[in-house]
Amino acid sequence: MFEGPKALTITLSGGIQVDVPIQQVEMDELLKVSDFISLHVPFLDKPAIGAAEFPLLKDGVGLVNASRGGVIDELELVKALDSGKVAFAGLDVFDNEPTPREEILKHPKISLTPHIGAATNEAQERIGEELAGLLIENLKK
Repeated sequence: MFEGPKALTITLSGGIQVDVPIQQVEMDELLKVSDFISLHVPFLDKPAIGAAEFPLLKDGVGLVNASRGGVIDELELVKALDSGKVAFAGLDVFDNEPTPREEILKHPKISLTPHIGAATNEAQERIGEELAGLLIENLKK
């Protein structure tokens, strides 16, 4: 059983701290009440949002996948967009990278980006620092 709301303190650029309220809920509840869903999860054995999950979504939901192709069932997504169940989708990843299905590529309610969601200056700096640290650590051995 999940506990009640919690607050998480996040430190932003410039040392600005923001308290963000967080409440854990079951996945089905999350799907039913969310106006906007953004996925940032590893690939699973099956889509996180597939044929069983699309009917649970709140009508008119916005859906973004910035994690891995296959996390959203693309054929079910097209059906949900065509029916109006999903209002719009943003995909930074898709099943057949680097070439999305034609119905995904041409759908008027889908925006695609070329799998660059993590290509921010901050992310690239962190990756460089991590790689330098690993190199230093391994050269000391």
